[in-house]
Amino acid sequence: DGDRGEVVGRSTTDPKVKVYCKFPNYTQNFHTFVSELELELPGGYRIGDVVINKFDIKNGNGSVADGDRGEVIGRSPKDPKTHLLCRFPQLPRVSCLPHGLALEALGGFQ
Repeated sequence: DGDRGEVVGRSTTDPKVKVYCKFPNYTQNFHTFVSELELELPGGYRIGDVVINKFDIKNGNGSVADGDRGEVIGRSPKDPKTHLLCRFPQLPRVSCLPHGLALEALGGFQ
């Protein structure tokens, strides 16, 4: 794991692939590749985390049952500060609160 920092602007050296960042333990801001950064998501989840749903979810596009396995794919566009965007086999895009999910441990255990 790396240090927590903040993107403070576009990179002037290569704005298509870099951003300008600052980190609390580093005296100067610097340009870094976007591919080297990890987005901080609600609840401490990460893109690609395998999760187990804890509640039944139904909407106009489908449903997810308690115990269904899915994947975190990003922040929810509906409420990005508090919700995750997840993908489940029966519902490819659903907004979830972090407390409604459990991180799947290695080997498929909860």
